[in-house]
Amino acid sequence: FLRPIPPNSSILRTSGLAMGAACPGCKASCHGCWSGLGRGGSSAGSDAKAAPKRFVCHDGLPMVTKDVFCGVVETKEIHFGDVTLNMETWPSYRIGSTVWPSGMLLARAMAERHPALPEVAGRRIAELGAGPGVPGLVCGKLGAAEVALTDKAELVPLMARNIELNGLSATCRGEDLDWPMALGSGLAVQRQIARPNRWRAESGQEPLDLVIGADIVYFEEQDPLIEAIRALMVPGITTMVLAYRERTPADRMYLEQVILKALDCTRVDYETPESGSTEIYIGKLR
Repeated sequence: FLRPIPPNSSILRTSGLAMGAACPGCKASCHGCWSGLGRGGSSAGSDAKAAPKRFVCHDGLPMVTKDVFCGVVETKEIHFGDVTLNMETWPSYRIGSTVWPSGMLLARAMAERHPALPEVAGRRIAELGAGPGVPGLVCGKLGAAEVALTDKAELVPLMARNIELNGLSATCRGEDLDWPMALGSGLAVQRQIARPNRWRAESGQEPLDLVIGADIVYFEEQDPLIEAIRALMVPGITTMVLAYRERTPADRMYLEQVILKALDCTRVDYETPESGSTEIYIGKLR
């Protein structure tokens, strides 16, 4: 695993690019990308032809490479009362690679042991659309038995990096979970035919105790999100904790007419001077 580096970093990690040399893809010498990047093309070299390609971001532009994302990195220490996280984010990569306000607020509410929120110590937890993973990592710090930080495949290295930075490898893991494919995930639950009142995850483990998410309600993703929620939760058993801040009226309509109608839940409004306010919904599938 090679993590991104800032363009002005004194550390340069490249694939055959000499210090100070211009990148053959973008012709820049900012040290913010890898040798062989091509805007809209593929990596250079005969070996690259057989290697898997993937999109990355360089200076805000999509490119194709066989290497991991390389670009601007921000690191900071975040304090939530007696819980401290060391977080790395990739602000120029994509929307999910940075921390959003509801994630900060949910993490703080959990760290403060807000009385309306469920206990996390000893629980099996999955975070949907985790990005850097702030709320899920707080759960790890609070003694969760197991935490799966889930998001699209390209964000798994970021989650893995933050798990490493916080010394939570024994409890937390980063996992690829594309919402339309959630039924095929090892986290998905199934009813046991021989014992209809018993459920197991596809992995054979007990079902999740909690599914958490923050800033994940987007009208454009309505069907995939509700399908993922239903795939991971056992009615009457798994608790959903969802932090929501309105982006558009369409998102609000989707939240109220689709997500909340599927849940028997309560609402808590939570705010801080630094991050503003968020709505937190706590409930189980009907």
